[in-house]
Amino acid sequence: MDPSEAFVTTVIPTFEEAEFIDRCLTSLMEQTWPSDRHSILVVDGGSKDATRTIVERLAKESADSGGVEISLIDNPERYVPQARNLAMKQLPEQTTHVFEMIGHVWLPRDHIEKRMQGLEEIVSDSPGKVAGVGTLVCESDEKLPMVGRWVEATLQNPMGAGRGQFCQFSGRERTMISPFTIYRKEALESIEGYDERFITTQDSELNMRLIDSGWELWRSDDSSCRMAKRRDLLGWIRFGHRYGFWRTKHLRMRPSRASPLEFLPWIGLLLTLGLLFIDVQAIPENSWMVPVVLYISVLLIHGLIECVSRRQPSLLFGVPLMLFLLHTSFSIGLLDGMVRKGRAPRDRVN
Repeated sequence: MDPSEAFVTTVIPTFEEAEFIDRCLTSLMEQTWPSDRHSILVVDGGSKDATRTIVERLAKESADSGGVEISLIDNPERYVPQARNLAMKQLPEQTTHVFEMIGHVWLPRDHIEKRMQGLEEIVSDSPGKVAGVGTLVCESDEKLPMVGRWVEATLQNPMGAGRGQFCQFSGRERTMISPFTIYRKEALESIEGYDERFITTQDSELNMRLIDSGWELWRSDDSSCRMAKRRDLLGWIRFGHRYGFWRTKHLRMRPSRASPLEFLPWIGLLLTLGLLFIDVQAIPENSWMVPVVLYISVLLIHGLIECVSRRQPSLLFGVPLMLFLLHTSFSIGLLDGMVRKGRAPRDRVN
């Protein structure tokens, strides 16, 4: 496709995003990508805070200055997959690409321009069908409380990010996880949009279907974004549980997508219990402590690494604590996903 013919529609599901939506939309309004080839659909799930007022104010400001068109759409069913499917039905006719965003993410000014250029280069170089390209999620530049700093450091750490959306990488590469993807509209239409049974992490399920249908997904560091994350221990525990819970739902549909790394905490626990309770003469006494000591040592090493590299002494114990809580809540979520249908998270809709 001739890049001059590309038209990007950014879709932002919102619910109670008053704290961040101004910065999110402002970063989109200031993009170097031509405003006459960009539109923004904010799909709100019934916010009772100032979210809608802020969106309406910025939409007027953008219109008055001849900037990008911002539309506010009601989402009666509230949740993200319904919001994204609703937006698909209301895309401007000229839309060629759909940018999947959320209300607590903000971007550098040349973000869309760089990513569209990178996407076109990947499409030109790849022999396969490229559905879309994700981006790099960097740590927030907000002024954060101590727990917020622990969260940021943990999600930048390999033991916290894993292979998920916070994974740090360089260059361009094929992937199954492409954060904040710019999709080709034809790819989304070919699989009929988002599965509304997935109240959250619906983008992961959609990507699985794209790959199963013969499409390729990529991620690149041509640009990056910053995202507001949890700032308290309870929110962090809910975050881990939610991802574990919905990961089980995905794996029940696509067992081949499972990774042994996801089950290491359960494997370690079963090994420890086995060494503790199985009476085998060949096994030395107190050998059950070996996996426990190894796990604690690894957590402390990563805490030390983050403490020294970031020059933040509290990370020495903060990162090990957050890693332990993440691994525990994610693992419990994996089991919970086997027995419960699932409900929306309490703290946000995405």
